[in-house]
Amino acid sequence: MKTAFVLLPTLLLPSFGASVACAASMIPAPVQGAVAESVPRVERVGECFARPPDDLEFPHRLDCGYVVVPEFHEQESETTLKLAFLRINSGKGPARSPLFILAGGPGETDIKPEVFLLFQKPLLGRILDERDIVLLDQRGAGHSQPLLDCPELYSLPWVATRKGLDEAGATRLQAATLQACRDGFEAQGLHLDAFNSVESAADVDAARRALGYERIVYYGGSYAAQLGQHVMREHPGILEGVVLDGANALSRKTWVEDRALDAQWGIDNLAKLCEANEKCRAAYDIPRLLSDALALFGDGTRSYTYVDPADPKVTLGLRLTKADLVNLVYAKQGTAIGSFSLPAILDQLNKGGVGSMLEILGRDAGARIVASRSAREGGMAFLMHLAVVCSDDPVHSVDDVNTKGVGEYARTFGRNAAETYAALCPLLHVKELPPSTDVNVRTSVPALLLAGDLDVATPSSRTREVADALPNSTFVLFHGRTHVQIAGANVCAAQMMTQFVHDPTSRLETSCSKGPSPYSFVLPDGTTSR
Repeated sequence: MKTAFVLLPTLLLPSFGASVACAASMIPAPVQGAVAESVPRVERVGECFARPPDDLEFPHRLDCGYVVVPEFHEQESETTLKLAFLRINSGKGPARSPLFILAGGPGETDIKPEVFLLFQKPLLGRILDERDIVLLDQRGAGHSQPLLDCPELYSLPWVATRKGLDEAGATRLQAATLQACRDGFEAQGLHLDAFNSVESAADVDAARRALGYERIVYYGGSYAAQLGQHVMREHPGILEGVVLDGANALSRKTWVEDRALDAQWGIDNLAKLCEANEKCRAAYDIPRLLSDALALFGDGTRSYTYVDPADPKVTLGLRLTKADLVNLVYAKQGTAIGSFSLPAILDQLNKGGVGSMLEILGRDAGARIVASRSAREGGMAFLMHLAVVCSDDPVHSVDDVNTKGVGEYARTFGRNAAETYAALCPLLHVKELPPSTDVNVRTSVPALLLAGDLDVATPSSRTREVADALPNSTFVLFHGRTHVQIAGANVCAAQMMTQFVHDPTSRLETSCSKGPSPYSFVLPDGTTSR
């Protein structure tokens, strides 16, 4: 059987399913009735959703709870949803516009213990000298209620492998699982049409009002940078400034439209960086290394027997394909360390031949399948992820992905992502947003746009397109950096963002971004190219 994973932009999704009971029965139902009339409003909770690690000094007072919002902001609905928030209080109260931080995905959350590391003085801590910081979960995600997820999906790699399902059977079971979860939510009166970028943009305004602020400064990374553009279009008057970190343009009409082009750009860009370095140029020819590694598969699949080192009685017969190698390469390009190690990894794969490649890929795939045995979550609310993607940037077929002029690696990655979304989007039956939402936003709201020159998820050219449409924007490119600067603890980006939040109208000091990459290529002997 084929036991592969399809790598989506921000999520490893098992390419198989299981017919099991829906998780919606375990999730609090949306509130209905007269209570929906007094929204938005705040409901406090006794214990915060996340607290700083015990070994981290953090003197600021926290308060947490839910912002209760209507299911639909512009049409009749008696149903309400709860958006989780965590507020870090500066002690200045609502006199200064707070910084609102929203997570990407869509479907992720930033309300977790490690986020407090970002609010130390070298990073964003000085923002708290003047204004509050509010972490806000989007509807259906994180700690919000209901959580629009399908926990049964995450154990499917194990289920499908142990049942010996072929690819077609596994695909049918995946669809049945997703449909069961969708039906469970709808049976509770929840409308998946309510989970889209326009409603989430209105939630930001509702949370602002409920929490008592006149205006806000908005920060969003990855998908939240896309959401931020919807906020700029629909609610520009509430914004003192906006920081978009790793942004893609709203003019993109499908979630996978540029995936192959971006993957090819990533390889070409990495090759140029290598060619510009004498030691790397002497050691590696990245396009050839990638082509040779893909050729190890020939025209078919390769078999591998995985033995669980923790329990040798557990053995898995795996069928590995080029998609497994493609996913490994793309995942490595997701981090700076991975990008600068990629040539050495490809070199090792080629020198070791088929056996080395199968060992590396098989160990990784087998470990993930075994780990999925009891998995109930995957790092994001997957139904919410699909609802947003399939309404905002829906994928209708594999032809939605542009593969013109790309190589085998990029074509394989783009088509795999397109196949997955094209199969899953029709199962949700969500309405597509109107064409007016696919036009790049133009507003005079001050905007700071951050990008890394190794970002393959939202390449810097995409972020620059967003900046070019905004007449009052500052675009900053960081060398040797990948996707999303603030989450990557980029001190220079954090200092720049702090300046901007303090005064979005001031001229920014950007000289710290002009330096060379802090990373260097790993060479075959284990040294670096620096």
